[in-house]
Amino acid sequence: QSSQTIAVLPFKPLSAGASDGFLELGMADTLITRLSRTRGLIVRPTSAIRKYTGADSSPLAAGQALQVDAVLDGTIQRVGDRLRVSVRLLRVRDGASLWSNSYDTNFTDVFQVQDAVSERVVDALAVRLSSLEEASLRKRDTSNVQAYELYMKGIFFWNKRSEDGLRKAVDYFQQA
Repeated sequence: QSSQTIAVLPFKPLSAGASDGFLELGMADTLITRLSRTRGLIVRPTSAIRKYTGADSSPLAAGQALQVDAVLDGTIQRVGDRLRVSVRLLRVRDGASLWSNSYDTNFTDVFQVQDAVSERVVDALAVRLSSLEEASLRKRDTSNVQAYELYMKGIFFWNKRSEDGLRKAVDYFQQA
């Protein structure tokens, strides 16, 4: 079977001015890492999708520019301990929606949301997984929500590619 290509775009804030930049890029980065473990998927790296952070560009235009079969686009909002995530998987060729869902949950359940999204994307793209890949798709690098939040902040500042950003990134990574 031939591989499918996908881009996971940085998540956008649900409402203007309520941006949590580290969460928006961090969620995409985590999904990229997870989906990259699947042999039947070729996933564009975080470095390729970073430029779409906060961008108002159409997900289909981004998918065409990134030359992928499908694009995962989403919104995310955190209010206190609550997390609201909406995602949709679009086929770039014709703009068809392959799958979409919304999650309204506690921030502490962020890992379950990532599990569910990863599994549904693989299902929607009809990628066959070996049992090893299934386990790998669910593999979490941490189950500590505070460590994960610090890690996402590190990723956010690392991707600024500035001296100050790198200093902040190292600090967050060490805290994580």
